[in-house]
Amino acid sequence: MRKPVVSCMCGNTLKNYAPFFIYGLLISPFTFAESEFIASAGKGLGSELMQVHSISAAEMAGFSYSYLLASSNLDNNFWEWWGQGSYSHMRIKYRDESQQQNIFELKPLLRWYLRNEPRGGFGEAGVGASYLSNDHFGSIRMSTKLNFALHFALGYRFSGGHTLSLRYSHFSNARTNTPNPGFDFASLNGHFNF
Repeated sequence: MRKPVVSCMCGNTLKNYAPFFIYGLLISPFTFAESEFIASAGKGLGSELMQVHSISAAEMAGFSYSYLLASSNLDNNFWEWWGQGSYSHMRIKYRDESQQQNIFELKPLLRWYLRNEPRGGFGEAGVGASYLSNDHFGSIRMSTKLNFALHFALGYRFSGGHTLSLRYSHFSNARTNTPNPGFDFASLNGHFNF
């Protein structure tokens, strides 16, 4: 069982949480040797969320490596900062042509548990950088190969440490260049701790 790096009794306002996040990410000692290997499988999504055109026929497989940077108890919730590197491979049949996309990501992410230990249900969010091997995929034509990567996930960590999560991922240039169509996919992920 890990012990938290920081313990804080703060109020329930966002204003009180912000200094904790900055402290946890930038100042907390890197004392844990916990890592995760994550295997992912998923599908492209339609145009209902943030992208312009559908890639719902696309298939995705990938893997990630995550390293625990810091953790803390805060008001009976458990928070973890992770650093993550990912590789995803997508393929789609578009206009009788097979297309492939390789995605490389590097990002920090925050995981929040509803209890005072890293077990049970959690929410997760991450924002970082990505590189796409092709500037087009299906009917979506990106203006840049270097893009922002954003994801949100819900998951469950079992008492043995292994985890399952469902993740929504979005890639776009965040309007740093035009056009900015972006593309999205959803994945089911198995996390294996070591």
